[in-house]
Amino acid sequence: MTINPINLPRREKAAAKVGPRLEISPLELKPYLESPHGLSSLLTEATSWEPFAWKGNDLSAPLRALWVAESRGLLQRRNERATDIAVADIAADINGYLMQFGKKPVSETSVLNNLKTASLYLQAALGVALIPDKKSMTVRFMDSYETTENIERYFDSIKFKLQKLGKEVRHAEACRYDVSHVLGAFEEATGMKLLAANSSD
Repeated sequence: MTINPINLPRREKAAAKVGPRLEISPLELKPYLESPHGLSSLLTEATSWEPFAWKGNDLSAPLRALWVAESRGLLQRRNERATDIAVADIAADINGYLMQFGKKPVSETSVLNNLKTASLYLQAALGVALIPDKKSMTVRFMDSYETTENIERYFDSIKFKLQKLGKEVRHAEACRYDVSHVLGAFEEATGMKLLAANSSD
């Protein structure tokens, strides 16, 4: 007997891997960053993030890892620097919880991967950075010092190209060339708006 293969629906657009950006200002976010479970609570309480934050009646694996990391002091500071939380400690707490319900324990590698997913969630929802570090098997919330160092390093690596880009943009403005579609694409791709400062160059 010949079995004809079945055709199932397909689509070009892939399913979303993260939820939408939450409408919260830096001023509104500040008290959450000072609360022990501020980050996880923002995601678990947002209706638009429910498919990512929950699995049935339980937290999803990424949110569970984030919640436990927060319990271990993720958002606390030591001398104004971020606190490194050991993935092994997070895994131990999660496995203690799972075993209460007769569920299989998870590996430290799985927990690290879940923290990476949680990092993607936080970046998409709030624009903040969580750093799961495979080399040290730790996770931290990026502090102001590390953020400043990273911005300076990235800027130094592209400074020359940005200067050249600025000259091109100023030339386009002076000649009234329409490059708005290019600038729009830049803003969409990077989340930053490119504005050329006045120059006598």
